[in-house]
Formats: sequence, C-alpha cells, structure tokens
Amino acid sequence: MYRANNSSIQFLFVAIAVLVGAALIVPSLVQAGAVLFEDDFRVGKVDGTGKWHTALGKWAIQGGALVKQGADVGLILVTDDHWDDEWNDYWFLSTITLTGGQELGVFWRFFTKGEQGGAFTNPGNLPKRLQGNESRHVIYWALNREGKTSIVQRDIKTVSQPFAKTETKTTLSTNKEYWVKVENHPKGYRLYLTDNGALAKSGEYGAAVVDVKDINIQGRGRIGFGSVDSRFKVDDVYVVEPDTNPFSVEAQGKLATTWGMLKSRRNK
Repeated sequence: MYRANNSSIQFLFVAIAVLVGAALIVPSLVQAGAVLFEDDFRVGKVDGTGKWHTALGKWAIQGGALVKQGADVGLILVTDDHWDDEWNDYWFLSTITLTGGQELGVFWRFFTKGEQGGAFTNPGNLPKRLQGNESRHVIYWALNREGKTSIVQRDIKTVSQPFAKTETKTTLSTNKEYWVKVENHPKGYRLYLTDNGALAKSGEYGAAVVDVKDINIQGRGRIGFGSVDSRFKVDDVYVVEPDTNPFSVEAQGKLATTWGMLKSRRNK
C-alpha cells in the first residue's frame, strides 16, 4: 500500500493551513473599499505640483510628515490632480501632532472660491478648480479652540458660525500623536479622535466625538489642514470608501509571506 512520505504530509498540512487562513483573510479584503487618496509624506511637494497645494502660510514635507511652520494662519488642501469634486461619501483618516500653539483645523468639506469671511475662507491662492467654483461652503473641525474646547466651524456663503451640537471638551496635548477619523456622508458626518494608535490601526477609534446631520451641502468638499496660531505635523493621510481600514493591508503582506514560505519548502 502506498504511504506518503513525511515531507509530502508536511506540505499538505501547510497548504491546508494557508488555504484556511486565506479563507479567513480574503473575504475581508474583498469587502474592503477602495483607497481614493493616500500620502505617507516620504516624498512630495506643497506648491501645487504634487498632492498638496499651499493656500496660506508656510508648509513643508520634512522627516516623513507634513509640517506647518510658524504659528500663524495657514491652510493647505489636496491639489486638483488628486481630488475628485464629486466625492461625497468617504472616510478621511490621518494622524496629527500639535507641536506648538493651540488651535488647528481638520478640513473635509472645503468647497468654495474663497469669497466669504473667516480666517480660512479668503486665502487668495486656492487650487485652480476651486477658484472657478460657484458653491461656497467650508466645514472644518476646529480643535483646541482657545486651548479649552473643540467645535465644528461652518462658513456657508457669508455666514460663519460654529455648528450646533458639535462643541466638546476635546483637546490636544502638545507633542502627542493623535489619530483622526472623519466619516463623511452626504447627509452628515462623524468625527473620531484617539491617542491609542494600536487600536486605531485595528479600526477601533472609540465612540464618535461628534455625530450630526448636515444635509444642505450633500457631503462634497476637499480635505486639508489649517492653523490659526499653531504649529503641527501630519502623517498617514487616507481617503477611503466607507467601511475601509487602510491599515488592514498588512494582512495581505502576511498572506503573501506565507505563500512564499510554502513555495520555498516545495522547491527544496
């Protein structure tokens, strides 16, 4: 009677283990949505020829991060070449570290040619496509306002005011990395903030800090960052389809490594 040798049995066992692992991992990858925009700031420009367009203040890409230089008003947005103005249903994720000063802004609905009031809404140096835009609204998360609170600020045409029911006691400590997630949908948005990077990478940000409906502008607008009086740095920016964790691609790498080990053993 034929009896398989030990190497064949070992190979069969490894193959079954890999297939079972693939069955567990692949469905999650298939269900994951697309990454619409990403930047890890290893290289790049902030003059509008790369992924970022400086509208106000001084910005630079240094040490693998986007850095706001100087404690003055600043605004930077994604360039025309890397943004689709029809995107209105996405998640926006990044990390931020406050290095000096107080208030900074996380933008996810900048959709104006800059004709209304407010510190960020008349920059005079917007990306070209925004300059010809007739829609006028800017929405951003003003973090560390006066160092005591955070609130969503809405500049709609000529009206600039905090949005109702969005003020919280959320603040940032200096020189500490925070993970931000904005779930932007056509009829509203949810904002998350955590200093637990391990949980954030696994997709766990805790309860939403802000969860509101804001339906009159249908979710459209460009992402970016701004400063009133602060210095800070940003890393790992992603815009993804809802229910997508861009950090989960590590599972693909692990799966590929396992298959590589299997093929290596087979060829011996």
